[in-house]
Amino acid sequence: MKYTPKLPDDSVNNPKENLFVTALKLMASLAVVVTVVYVSMLFAVDYTVEHLSPENEKKLMAYARVDFDMNSTVHSPYLQKVTDKLARCARLPYSVKTYILEEDGINAFALPGGKIMVTQGMLRRIRNENELASVIGHELGHFKHRDHLKGLGKSLVLGVLSMLVADNYGSAFTTTLRVTDAKYSQSQELAADLFGIDMMACAYGNVKDAETLFARMDKGESWKYFLASHPGFHERVEKMRRYIEKKGYSREGEVIPLNKELTHR
Repeated sequence: MKYTPKLPDDSVNNPKENLFVTALKLMASLAVVVTVVYVSMLFAVDYTVEHLSPENEKKLMAYARVDFDMNSTVHSPYLQKVTDKLARCARLPYSVKTYILEEDGINAFALPGGKIMVTQGMLRRIRNENELASVIGHELGHFKHRDHLKGLGKSLVLGVLSMLVADNYGSAFTTTLRVTDAKYSQSQELAADLFGIDMMACAYGNVKDAETLFARMDKGESWKYFLASHPGFHERVEKMRRYIEKKGYSREGEVIPLNKELTHR
């Protein structure tokens, strides 16, 4: 059989689809792949951490250290008393110490090694021990869910993927990782909120004013939290209220005033 060559189609050098559209499709596909890989690796990290024995967790937490200036903190016996009351319900394999951080910013956070920091700015916003218990219970939730160990694994995964992706494909994919990471962190924050409610119900027998602090801080600007590690206050308040209703927790309880140790600082 004689082979008869054919000339290429006229569209070879003139593709029917716009090159820009083709590039966008390729970029979108790669972004999906990167996200799936990242989420899969996070799942693997979470699975590994969640299956650690309490003994191994305690050992890892003993080695966990952060570069934090403790000279700007004050250990509060009152805060510690509230923490201990809630921590008995949390049943952590290690003790937790709570400190006042002498800063005006409104914040509270848990540090690896079993330390909780509550800023003076936050304490000025808190009106009673009920709200304080909700905040501390939230931070205990991070310890209970082993978020610090998960955070360490997440940082390693994010660092590796950021280097690989950013070096080859630019900042667009770094942004994709940041969005995925923000959503992952927000889910941890919401879980800690609900754990705090459980701890209040266990330690105090009710959840009086569990969400009122966040309700006051709600500015109706949830869109600002799209790339934030924390969800918007409105979303947090609504989830907390639905959870309280679902669990049937009592809202009837004593409004416990803050100890003078805090109110006179």
